[in-house]
Amino acid sequence: MIVDRYYYHQLNKQEQAIYKAFYNGAMVHQDIIPIPVRGEFSQESFERIFMAMTRDNPLIYFLNQSACSTASDMFGHVAICPQYFFTKEKVKEYNRKIEKVVNELAGQLHLLECNDYEKELRVHDWICQNVDYDYEGTDRGKIFRVIASHNILGVFAYHKAQCEGIAKAVKVLLNAVDVKCIVVTGDSVKNGQSVPHAWNIVDIEGDPYQLDVTWNIGAMEQNNRLVAYDYFNLTDELMRQDHKTDNSLPECKSKKANYYVRRGCSFQMRYQLMAYIDRLIERNEQIYEFRAEGRLNKTGIEKEVADRIVQRLYERGRSGVGIKTCFNRNLGIYRIEIS
Repeated sequence: MIVDRYYYHQLNKQEQAIYKAFYNGAMVHQDIIPIPVRGEFSQESFERIFMAMTRDNPLIYFLNQSACSTASDMFGHVAICPQYFFTKEKVKEYNRKIEKVVNELAGQLHLLECNDYEKELRVHDWICQNVDYDYEGTDRGKIFRVIASHNILGVFAYHKAQCEGIAKAVKVLLNAVDVKCIVVTGDSVKNGQSVPHAWNIVDIEGDPYQLDVTWNIGAMEQNNRLVAYDYFNLTDELMRQDHKTDNSLPECKSKKANYYVRRGCSFQMRYQLMAYIDRLIERNEQIYEFRAEGRLNKTGIEKEVADRIVQRLYERGRSGVGIKTCFNRNLGIYRIEIS
C-alpha cells in the first residue's frame, strides 16, 4: 500500500506543517486542533490546506467538509475547529468494514497478481458494474444519503455514490495495491452547463492519465451489460473538452495506456478501421467498438461502418440485421451493436 499525498507536496513549508497538525488531530477526533501559526492566517491558505488534506486522504470520510473553521485567542494562537459526522466509536466500526471490503476486493479481483494497468481496469470495471450514480445524493431532506454519496461510504457500504465518492473510492482501491492515484476536482460541462465534478488522475507505467469512472458509469446507464471506456486514461487535450480544473496537476500527454490504444482499436486510417471491423465480423461479434482519431473522426463514420457490417453480413447469408449505434464524437468513441 502506498500513501499518495500529491496535494501535500504542492503546499509551502508552513502549510505542510499545518496540514500535518490538521491530519493528526482529525484522525483522533480532536474538537479543537492547535496549528503552528501565530497571528494572521488567511482564509485562502486555510482553504488550500483543507482541499489538500481532504483530497489526499479519502479515509477521513467522517470530516464535515462544509463546516470547518478556524479560531484564534487573544495571544494569537490559531486552531482549526472541525465538525465530525460520526462519533469516534462509529468511525472505528466503519473503518473495520471498509478495510474488510477493500481487502476482499483486492482478493476477488486478483489485484496483487497483475500489472498497474490491469489493476486500474479491474477496479474501473468493478465500480461500473456494481455502483450506481446516486441521484438523490444532493437531497438535503436525506442528510445521511448526502454524506455517504460524497465519500467512500457510498461506494463501499451502499454501492451508490456521486462523483466525489466514486473518485475517492478509486483512489483508496488503487493506492491500496500500490498504484498512484489522485482525486481531481473542478467542473464538467454537459449540454452547455457547467457543474462541480470530481474524477482521478492515475499513474500507469510512469505516465499520468485522466480517468473519469463516474462518466463511464453514466455512458452505459441504460445498458448494464456493457462497460464504457470513453474516459479511461485520456490526455489533457481530450479531457479538457468537457472537464475543467484550476488546480496544478500532473501533465497528461501519453496515449499508451488509453483503453482503445491498448486494445489496438484506435485508428487514424480508414483501411485499418475497416480491416478491424472485418475481423470482428469473421468472429461473429455482436458489438463493434472503436476509436476514430483525427480526420477519421468525422460526421457519418458510424453510418459508414454500420453499412459495411450490414453488407458483409448479407454476403454471409444474414439479412434483416438490426443496428444500434452510440457515439461520443468529442472523443471519437463509437459503439455499434447488432441484433
